[in-house]
Amino acid sequence: MNKRAIIVEDEFFVANHLKKILQKNDCEVIAMYHEGESLMKNLASVKDVIFLLDIQLVSELDGLNIALELNKRGIPFIFITANTEEGTFKEAIKTNPVAYISKPFKEMDVTAAIALAFQRLDTKISIDSGKEKFMLDPKDVLYFKSDNVYVEVFLENKSYILRKQLKDLEIDLSHNFKRCHKSFIVNRSKISRIKGYFIYLNEIKIPLSRTYRNDFINF
Repeated sequence: MNKRAIIVEDEFFVANHLKKILQKNDCEVIAMYHEGESLMKNLASVKDVIFLLDIQLVSELDGLNIALELNKRGIPFIFITANTEEGTFKEAIKTNPVAYISKPFKEMDVTAAIALAFQRLDTKISIDSGKEKFMLDPKDVLYFKSDNVYVEVFLENKSYILRKQLKDLEIDLSHNFKRCHKSFIVNRSKISRIKGYFIYLNEIKIPLSRTYRNDFINF
């Protein structure tokens, strides 16, 4: 996989410093944004890329709001922060970042964080149905449903049966997949709405148990 990144940072020196570190580590920086509004106009075209995102951008859209949108789309991101305020970190944690890089940052911290981000981006799901064996792109998965020692993987127009327990599968999935019920894991980027104790993937209705409801407050 080609390593590609987007930097969203309003301090020009920090942004350029990050760019040099990424390039040194064979990562192409395809864009740099110094405010959130321009990024959001182009976000629909972003694919197979990680983000390095400043939490406190000097713009109407701060890093937390952008992070929520990236999370919905299943795009891994790393927070850049100089902020040690407890409340900010509590809100940041809810957005499921891959890692944090504190300013002033060290090159070792940056390289470790981007390695984690690319690992998350490149995670594939191994399908072995007995009849066929292949790697499935997680972006194509709507949800997983457990049936004792089996898990059914649901895509748009087909499904596969895995001889695997849901708890074991959950360990290997990226942060964009969330358990919403003892028998279901859902792809957050496929959620169209949440109403009461149900998650909707367009016309598909998935139960949302009380135990996991708080995990979907900022879906």
